[in-house]
This record gives sequence, C-alpha cells and structure tokens, in this order.
Amino acid sequence: MGQYSDEYVNYLWESFLSGNDKSFSSLYELHINQLISYGYKLCANREIVHDSLQEIFIDLFMKRKKLNVDIKNLKAYLFISLRNNLLKKIKSSKKIELLDIKEGKFDFDFTIEYSYQDKLIEEETTREISQTLKAAVSKLPPKQKEIIYLKFEEEMSYPEIADIMMISVESARKLLYRALLSLRSEIHTDSFAPIFFLLFSKILSD
Repeated sequence: MGQYSDEYVNYLWESFLSGNDKSFSSLYELHINQLISYGYKLCANREIVHDSLQEIFIDLFMKRKKLNVDIKNLKAYLFISLRNNLLKKIKSSKKIELLDIKEGKFDFDFTIEYSYQDKLIEEETTREISQTLKAAVSKLPPKQKEIIYLKFEEEMSYPEIADIMMISVESARKLLYRALLSLRSEIHTDSFAPIFFLLFSKILSD
C-alpha cells in the first residue's frame, strides 16, 4: 500500500461511508495483503486467520452507517480489529479467560519471516550479520517480536502500536526499548554498533 497517499485512502474511506461499494473493494485490495501477513504471524492456523479477515470486512461493510468518519488511521483500525477478532477465537478454542488477555497473561505465539530485515540493516551488511540478527530476534518473547514487526516493518507510531497491542503508549516505548536491549545483549559483535545506534536513535526521536 506504500504507493498510495493517506489522502487517497481517506478519500476512499469517506466515499465508502457515503455508500460507494467500489471504494470498499478498493480499500480491501489496498489492505488485505498486509492484514494476511500480520494475521499469519499472530496465528499459525490460516483458516482461522481467513475467517477473521472475512468477518472484520463483513462487519465493516454492514456497520458503515455507524462507523466514525473521523477514524484517523484505517490501517491501524483494521489491525486492531483483526487482532481482537483472533483473540476472541483463540480464547474460545483454548478456554482462555478474558481477564488473562487483558492482564497480559496470554501471548500470541508471534512469528516473523524477517521480511523487515532490509529495513533494519544496510544493504552492505554481510550475510553472517543478517543471520545473527535473525537468530537473536527469534529468541525474543512474542510481544517483543510483535512490537519490532509493527515498528520497523509496518512503520507504525507508538499510539497505533499501543492501540493494537492493548497497552499504553509509554508501555509500548518501554517494550520496544527492552526488545532492543535484549538484542544488544544477545549480539556481542562490534559490527552491530552502527545498527543499534540507528535503532535507538529512532525510538528516542519518535
């Protein structure tokens, strides 16, 4: 969706809310691949992911007259809807108490395919360094992996991440900071010093 401006997406959204079904189809096409990718990382059962995606888009279509025209970021709204829908399905299938989810006692088994590596390291970085970073990320707890994905792959802001993960903005900042500290302690190579400098600079400047 990177080639489309926020203005264009907002135009489609407002057009959809006004009753234009073609705009709904366009919004679906613009967001579906990113939602599928995120859903697969939250849940290994692809059938459940596709069921959830179908439900959130049907719900979006059926309730358009009740939706808020001032939704600031449709992508974040859809990510939140998908995550919440999957949580309900997993809670139901595993008999997980809703209170456990709210208190953070339950984690998705978040998995990453590392498509965001090109955004974390420079093109000249060697294969050995890349593999080392991948191995280090794979050892992180699920929530730390998820926030790295949302921040560096999806390039979301802290408020957007906080809404999606159901935590405060300050907690999101601390979670990402801890994730990067964990990576830094896991990797004892001077070659990574410039990378961590850039990453820490990014979270401090946001």
